[in-house]
Amino acid sequence: MEIVKGSVVIAKAGRDKGKAFAVVELIDARTALIADGKRRPLERPKRKNLIHLQATKTVVDCDTTNRQLRTFLKEFSQEA
Repeated sequence: MEIVKGSVVIAKAGRDKGKAFAVVELIDARTALIADGKRRPLERPKRKNLIHLQATKTVVDCDTTNRQLRTFLKEFSQEA
């Protein structure tokens, strides 16, 4: 699956492993900016390598608020 702007992804590595994020922007062919609406709000996204992200089939609208993003991503999180 290809990762595009708005894709819902799961982190495969790092301290955020297992958490769901939305891709805010693709920087280049290897990195993307991701946000979850809580720890990483849309105003302050995290830069992450694409090899550390697992794509899902879901795409979210990029014109959402942090609250809407949090509630949408809640069902995708694999955290314990």
